[in-house]
Amino acid sequence: MKKILVCLIIATMLLSASCAHQCVFSEEWSKDESSHWHVCIDEKCDEIADLADHIWDEGTITTPATQEADGVKTFTCTVCDQTKTEPVLFNGMTETEWNAAMADDVFANFAYNESASVSGSGITVETVYEYKFTADKVYMKLTIAGQSTESTFSDRETVELYRSEHMTSMKEMMKFDCFEYDADTKTYKAVKGIYIAEVDTTVDDITATFENGKLVEVKYSFILVSEGIEMTAVSTITMSDYGTVEL
Repeated sequence: MKKILVCLIIATMLLSASCAHQCVFSEEWSKDESSHWHVCIDEKCDEIADLADHIWDEGTITTPATQEADGVKTFTCTVCDQTKTEPVLFNGMTETEWNAAMADDVFANFAYNESASVSGSGITVETVYEYKFTADKVYMKLTIAGQSTESTFSDRETVELYRSEHMTSMKEMMKFDCFEYDADTKTYKAVKGIYIAEVDTTVDDITATFENGKLVEVKYSFILVSEGIEMTAVSTITMSDYGTVEL
């Protein structure tokens, strides 16, 4: 009986000592990927308090998505500032980005090449146009059926005339609201016909490619009827060397 009494006394003392302990919790949050809590800072104490799941905010785009790479959206816990990220897929350029890529000053210095094929009545004619533009010069090379001619002009009026001819036609074709982005091919495809005054016809088979915010390729085809003869025109335009052309 005495032994039992001693054990009860010891147990009571230990329990009293345990109950007397008051945890002091850190003001800093401890956290992992899913939750946060406060730890007891007393030595040899493993108690925690305020354990709860993170409460995420609506997130902020910290790295915008581009055609070349997914973006990043960062979420922050409103309680402990823990963060997590999610990828942001590229869904196509905005109208503002599109218009910026087609702005006049973008084409002050660049190279423009076009390979065109016109077929009709069993005959196919291949034509290649090569242009290099600087602010005050234009180099041209025209190749038809293997025969080439070259010219360079440095008077401002002529340079701007050729630049305007090309870019007016290009802008007629490249209307933002006529295209949709195809994520599988990373290209923009025309979803409605676009009237091109230069050839007096409506073109709906157009595919455009941008890289790093610059227009680099346009492919298009159309059928043209002239003097009762049906002709199929297929063309590929490449635009390159932005800001680096020297003449």
